[in-house]
Amino acid sequence: MTNNPGIPQEYEPGSGRTPRNNRLLMVQPYSQFVERAVELGFRVWSIWDPTLQPASYLATVEQHAEEMLYVDFSDEQALRRAVRETALAHDVAHVLHLGEEATMVATAEEAAALGLAVNPPQALHLLNDKAALRELLAAHGLSPVRTALAASAASASAVVADFGYPAVVKPTDLQGSLAVRLVRDEAELAAWQDSVAQLGHRGPVLVEEYLRGPEFSVETLSERGNHQVVGITAKRKNADFVETGHVFPAELPEADELAVTELVTAVLDAAGYRFGPAHTEVILTAEGPRIVESQARLGGDRIPALIRLASGFDIEGAIFEQLAGRTVTPAKATGVGAISFFEFRPGPVTKVEGLDELTALEYVREVKFPYAVGDSLPHTRHSSSRHGNLVVSAADHAEADRLIAEAKAVLRVETGSELLNAINTAAAGPMDPAKTLLLIGHQTEPVRIAKSLGLNVVLIQHKEKFEPEQARLADVTLIADYTDWAVLEPLARAAHTIWNFAAALSLTEPGLEPAGRINDMFGLGGTGHEPARLLRDKLAMRQHLTAVGAPTVAAAKLTDRASLAEFGERHGYPFVVKPIDLTAGFAIFKVGGPAEVDLTWERVAKAREDGMNRGSTLYEVAEFLMEQYIDGPEFSIEGFSFAGRHIVVAITEKLTHGDHFVELGHAQPARLTPAQEESIEAAVSEFLDAIGIKDGPSHTELRLSSRGPLIIEGHNRLGGDRIPELVQASYGIDLTRYALAWPFRLVEPLAERPKPVGAGAVRGVLSRPGRVAEISGVEELRAHPAVLAFDLAARAGSVIRAAEDNWDRLGLLAVTAPDTDEAVRLCEELVGTVLTIRLEGETR
Repeated sequence: MTNNPGIPQEYEPGSGRTPRNNRLLMVQPYSQFVERAVELGFRVWSIWDPTLQPASYLATVEQHAEEMLYVDFSDEQALRRAVRETALAHDVAHVLHLGEEATMVATAEEAAALGLAVNPPQALHLLNDKAALRELLAAHGLSPVRTALAASAASASAVVADFGYPAVVKPTDLQGSLAVRLVRDEAELAAWQDSVAQLGHRGPVLVEEYLRGPEFSVETLSERGNHQVVGITAKRKNADFVETGHVFPAELPEADELAVTELVTAVLDAAGYRFGPAHTEVILTAEGPRIVESQARLGGDRIPALIRLASGFDIEGAIFEQLAGRTVTPAKATGVGAISFFEFRPGPVTKVEGLDELTALEYVREVKFPYAVGDSLPHTRHSSSRHGNLVVSAADHAEADRLIAEAKAVLRVETGSELLNAINTAAAGPMDPAKTLLLIGHQTEPVRIAKSLGLNVVLIQHKEKFEPEQARLADVTLIADYTDWAVLEPLARAAHTIWNFAAALSLTEPGLEPAGRINDMFGLGGTGHEPARLLRDKLAMRQHLTAVGAPTVAAAKLTDRASLAEFGERHGYPFVVKPIDLTAGFAIFKVGGPAEVDLTWERVAKAREDGMNRGSTLYEVAEFLMEQYIDGPEFSIEGFSFAGRHIVVAITEKLTHGDHFVELGHAQPARLTPAQEESIEAAVSEFLDAIGIKDGPSHTELRLSSRGPLIIEGHNRLGGDRIPELVQASYGIDLTRYALAWPFRLVEPLAERPKPVGAGAVRGVLSRPGRVAEISGVEELRAHPAVLAFDLAARAGSVIRAAEDNWDRLGLLAVTAPDTDEAVRLCEELVGTVLTIRLEGETR
């Protein structure tokens, strides 16, 4: 019998009895787990989030599993449903989760409800959550460590001031030494707070006393609440608490080894841990061993491989031996296994030598160096930013240290300046400064258009957006993180000294402010930094409009849950919460009344924690604002400014999706009365004047509200969602060409608003949530004579989530037609009749 209600009465893993069947459901199983389980006679059903590993890796898991199910792990309810339904459908004997901690408790709770859990969910919570573990230790009088809890990194200052320096600060729910830091004074604390804010993390953080002494990790296997210590591993760490190596087994005096093992098993007892592996980290202080943290999983960093090299014991396979009802006994180490991590100078890799020699060394068991010439080595801030590793086997600890030093000397890696990775830095021919354009972060087509205008192009591109065709078109191509002004400023100065470019321009959102800074720095004209900043920072925009007396709505910065309630009380409901500087409808929430305040605060916290996990990785989720909700139909306005004179080129209808603000489609020309058009033109002109836009394109979004036209937001770039193609089809004007040509006065300014010559519409493609089995009709759509463009990101195997923002659309269809009504009708007809998206489980 067992006191754990989540484990079947007739069988508990490790009891020596045979399980009722050989079927397992495993959540986030790594490939070696599935392979070992199958080798031991189990049939495995696997659940994975497809975004967490490359498709090639998941294919190896799927190869051994009976079935692979894909779920968005950030959707907890979907994960719970998948666990519950799969376990029942296949009558599995156990549900097992040996992956990352974030989804363990939810999985265990569903398993416990079915009588299929191998551990009480509360035990997993107590071990995996750093704050809960500290409370558990204090309650049982174990491992006394002075500690305090702050609600967030931003609010940690008062806690640390009361706590005293030095102190260790760390988020309660992050892994891999991420954001764990020793702070010795206020300056180091402030730097840590900035780094946590950049991660988008807004959860609680622990403040702990700095424990001095060597650090170890203890690997254990539990059977029916009896804990076997498989071994103790010695850790090597740098000043930022990032592990630089591990050695198994650790060299410890017998008394210290006994004290460490007794403490760890007492902690597992206190947590109520019943079955499987645990990885507990301990610092051996002058006052005795102290717990750092613990996790209900195997140790990472190839520690299981080190155990196997040193003792021959397969700790991964032992888990499934236990599940099969067999008793396992760890083997005594007869040698030493060691892993050491590379750390080279950050920056672009210019040379790699010795990798084959290193791999061929007899004592080297594994080598990982996933970089090649042209790649960039990051700063080692946490475990996932290390530069690779090697694993060696040795007879003893002294030999292990010697072999690691010898082996690491074989690999020779050279890096250049981390500020710049040049693709081509010299033009093929002479460049005329008066016709030289500095482009910041463009797609390929604008580069092609600029060259067709006879311009010389110096392109500064981000490595994540670079395409080889861009380098073939541009005269000079430089790869750099242009969103970091510390990187871009010296590069721009050097480029101006060499090529003396006459204009700097960006039409991509992350490049707008950097281009504005360059315009200001060299007095080039065009849009400067301040107007670009006001358009990116939506709260600053609202505050500026209020200050200059332009029409706007009330807005305030979101600071905490109370600020939500206060804004609603002061300005009324509904109101909108959205990121200060993001686009594409990401993380925008409508607060309908006081009852929705708590839910909205939770959604904001989740958005901050998850970060910008879709679309462009050049954005960060940091601060949010609250603003009054603007009622009425929504429109976007494509404008172009010529030396301070603003021309509305096109007004586009916008269709959104309820409270999620997903843009479902666009239609052009907008179906408006002449009076409505005049009011929109006047509102946009007043807005652009207030912001300070003098030249170039603009994309302004507004609503015809009960108070008249009110601006939602604006941008000094072209609209997205294929709107420029609609403008060209409806008005015959290529706005991209105008944007590139106007700084050099290669086009005549528009004298008045153009007349439409046709119409167009864009329709977003949505689908029900699920996994795509088949898509048909794509080529037929693209071949249709009225189709301007059809973009489709989904493919067979794609996991579709419920639509919350523009990134959740599967694609876009753009068409042209004689008038707006026909364009809208045609879009709907083609999406509804030609395109077919069949999900798994649906009939054809």
